[in-house]
Amino acid sequence: MSIIYTRLGEVALRHDFYRDGLAKDILLMPTKETAQLMKNGKILFRKTLAGIVLLYRAEEDEVTPLIPLGLPQSFFFFFEPENAAAFLQITDLDNGTKKFQAGTIPFFQNKPANASTDIDSPEELTYQLLDGMRPKAFSIQLSLSPVPATVRIKVRNAAGDIIPPGKDISGNPLPDGFEVSPDDNGLYRFIFDFIGKKEGVYIFTLRNAADSEDLWSKKYWIGESPNFQPLGVLEIRYHAAPNHLYGPKEYYKLSFKRKESLWTYYVVNGNSKVDLISSELLIQDQGNEGTVPYGSYAFDQIGESPNSNIKINNLETVVFRSKDKIPFFEIPKLNFQLRKRTGNQVLIPNLPNPSRSAPTKQSDGEANSEIYVFI
Repeated sequence: MSIIYTRLGEVALRHDFYRDGLAKDILLMPTKETAQLMKNGKILFRKTLAGIVLLYRAEEDEVTPLIPLGLPQSFFFFFEPENAAAFLQITDLDNGTKKFQAGTIPFFQNKPANASTDIDSPEELTYQLLDGMRPKAFSIQLSLSPVPATVRIKVRNAAGDIIPPGKDISGNPLPDGFEVSPDDNGLYRFIFDFIGKKEGVYIFTLRNAADSEDLWSKKYWIGESPNFQPLGVLEIRYHAAPNHLYGPKEYYKLSFKRKESLWTYYVVNGNSKVDLISSELLIQDQGNEGTVPYGSYAFDQIGESPNSNIKINNLETVVFRSKDKIPFFEIPKLNFQLRKRTGNQVLIPNLPNPSRSAPTKQSDGEANSEIYVFI
């Protein structure tokens, strides 16, 4: 008897920091619950050079699943870069006004209605930042200001269905809008219990007693914690309408975006051979013709020459900052020249790019990369 596997779907991993556009060194693995689901449904998970592929065991006709799964159905995968520090240095994980920070969880998912069977036009997975990852039983402790006499707890799953927030002492599900009062210290404490519920995204809300206003809200991924700390979660969903679970092979694309930042050069007079007062230094961009994604960039001098407030190693320093943000890219930005305005003398023909191992700082609310140059 032949063992036949048919492709279910394929996820391409992309990152526009790299010249070839491929996301490098990203590890994906099914969650424990998804791994069991895939085992039950005779579905295989395989990593490829470009991403991952899912295959299901089929009958002799190569279409009919040997063990069909019911609908709706979700497959969840943790993802983690092999070098997290390097990945975070080049990758923009902010989501609009919501900033990526410790504890937040990048979350990608498909929209079943937007499924694509065209390999050249895969469905772009949507992106959001979750407030965290929690096990199926966990507790919260928080304060509100002012302190209401009671609050109502509401929990919804990703589909918007009402989920009991926990159980009473007899093991019965608590009602939607269960009221909680603060303790003597003004803290609200509660134990959530989702044992037996499916893993996935859940929305937790505290409402006022009149159930007319949100006082606190979080969106968590709930499931069994892995034995490592994943960076984020990927979900592939299949719904009854449209029913694409065992239809034509579907193509998805998970895209990471490169960071961009202002570049600040600290030009340090290391040997004191340059008179920073009379020389009038400047940075000129001589262009990177044909090198996407760079444009043309101008720099402002910050403060005097030398800067009266900044010295590096107690040496005279001139500071320049780009007027616009410059994207991080695998190919360096060439032809930033340090010049003397008088005589148009070139001191350094190619100023260095920011180090990928150096942190990106926040300056006046803007991402800022610092580069130190000694002359």
